[in-house]
Amino acid sequence: AVVSTQSTGVPTSYEGHVSSLLKYLPANTEAVVVAGGDGMLQDTVTALLRNTKHKDLPVGFIPLGTHNTFSSRILGNVNSLTHVDTICQSVSNIVQGNVKRVPIMEISPAQGNTIFATSYLTWGSVKAAIDFIPKFWWLGGLQTAAAMLRYSASTVWPCNITAVINGREEVLTNITIIPREEGLALWREPAVEQRSQFLQQIGSKIIQNRHSSLLDKLTLDQNCEGYHEEINVVPVSAGKFFVDGEAVDSRTIKIKYLAESLSMFVPSSTLPAQTVSILPETPRSVQSFMRSCYDFLGIS
Repeated sequence: AVVSTQSTGVPTSYEGHVSSLLKYLPANTEAVVVAGGDGMLQDTVTALLRNTKHKDLPVGFIPLGTHNTFSSRILGNVNSLTHVDTICQSVSNIVQGNVKRVPIMEISPAQGNTIFATSYLTWGSVKAAIDFIPKFWWLGGLQTAAAMLRYSASTVWPCNITAVINGREEVLTNITIIPREEGLALWREPAVEQRSQFLQQIGSKIIQNRHSSLLDKLTLDQNCEGYHEEINVVPVSAGKFFVDGEAVDSRTIKIKYLAESLSMFVPSSTLPAQTVSILPETPRSVQSFMRSCYDFLGIS
């Protein structure tokens, strides 16, 4: 948490630790900074929005996880921790105190707790194929092609999902839902019946997008099918939803678009003309906060 010019770093050690920590935030907390990946950001946002006392606290995100999709949305493509400039830019956004309200989505299952997602929900073969890519890191530029071949060879075809989406039953390869300024963007990938069709229809596009962010890989044609305020998904086949990188058993869910519902630290270039600054701007306070962030990240 960022308290005036002081900050406290707390490493998480178990699932649900973030939620427990946020229950005991000091009353004078001004912001929360997450140093991790999509999963930790989602845990933090969900815990904050479930607690009405903290739901308006600005959140800073320093991309240190396996998946840093939200940073890709805000800062551009973020593929690895070798992008030290991206990490420094994220810290700089927090130091400058530039806050913007961003859209997110509320995911409510028929049974269970509501969660909040900042980046995406996806289900199907596209995400499964993408998850094979890191296993072939040792092949360098050929790793994506090798992953597509390996995934397609190890999968029993057809490997489609069946779901009722907004009242209509469909058989698809993949669905992806992303919160954007206009609403919930929905992508559907048509059903695939055999390996060769998968390689031609899906695998080839992922290979072409090998340097792109995860969102670009999930939304293969880059053209969504329209924007929605609410999307209802009733899975007919078994499987896993992936919500901001976290696996969740597929179940009946209602996804609601929440416009400007989360305060995030962002680059000044993404802000409207009038900027909101919540942190002190004296050189000493900036240096103090930067030093605290770098110490927590282990950057000398």
